Amino acid sequence: MSDRTIEVPDPDPAQPAPEAPQSPYKNLLVPLVVVPFMVVGVLVLVFVFFGAVAGEETSIEENLRRVVDGGLNERKQAAMSLVSQALENQRARAAGTPEPWPVGPEFVDRLGRAWEDVSKDAEPTARRLAIAQLSALYGDPSALDRLSIFLEATNEQDPDGQLRVSALMGLSWLADERAAAKIIPLLDSQESFLRQTAAAVLQNIPGEPTKEALARLLVDPALELRGQAAISLSHLGDPRGAAVLRELVDPASYSVVQSAEPAKFASPRLVESTRLHAVAALGRLNRSEDRSLLEAVAKDDSSPQVREAAMRALQSP
Repeated sequence: MSDRTIEVPDPDPAQPAPEAPQSPYKNLLVPLVVVPFMVVGVLVLVFVFFGAVAGEETSIEENLRRVVDGGLNERKQAAMSLVSQALENQRARAAGTPEPWPVGPEFVDRLGRAWEDVSKDAEPTARRLAIAQLSALYGDPSALDRLSIFLEATNEQDPDGQLRVSALMGLSWLADERAAAKIIPLLDSQESFLRQTAAAVLQNIPGEPTKEALARLLVDPALELRGQAAISLSHLGDPRGAAVLRELVDPASYSVVQSAEPAKFASPRLVESTRLHAVAALGRLNRSEDRSLLEAVAKDDSSPQVREAAMRALQSP
């Protein structure tokens, strides 16, 4: 499993909420249609979906039992806690420290039995999603098929996109090339937030099909989408998005977008955040032809944070 995870940027206070029907998920993820996803920490997305609720002082295995057998409210709280606890365990493993919520050797088998029990639900539900996500976090090969079910949810079953976006995130945790075939078709979705999410999570899915699909987005008319594709390609070691990354570094690029769509990139903080990650992506690619740009940014950019990011990028091995 890859230890790279995806962060949702802070909401842009200048961006209006989507039109009705109101979606609390899209409202909280407004920047998704304005600025690329960035790689830092996945907890933000999961807490948005589950209501920013931390795990209770209950074992992860007990919470799994409650998801299956508890009452309606108990199941919801247990699902919140389950994913939070599993992510804490993932972070501990990545840091080489003891897991705060240890599980027994048969936990994956228990997840399989739990999945069968909750599959009696007529439609995709949050508790089924929680078990599918845990399957991915614990490296269960069955997670691919379980999470793929949610990608097939209709707008009626998943009107605010919560299930599909969270399933995409779960697929990215697998870092399995087979997931590309499930994710890539969503790059053609009519829903911009699904296209953006798919482009984001592909940064964790290796393979040539992934790179080619992202490369096709580099000519998309939307700066946020081609920018996301370029950032995702940089994580895959593919330099084809370098020109778009240079575009993201240039403050004038956002003025051009705003002249056509004033609501986009209306927050200076959001513009700076995007530029920071574009600079980091150029450093990741470490191309000699980008060095002069990074040197100029490090010396003269008006943002101290962007200058510092450029200096770090110039030190990339």
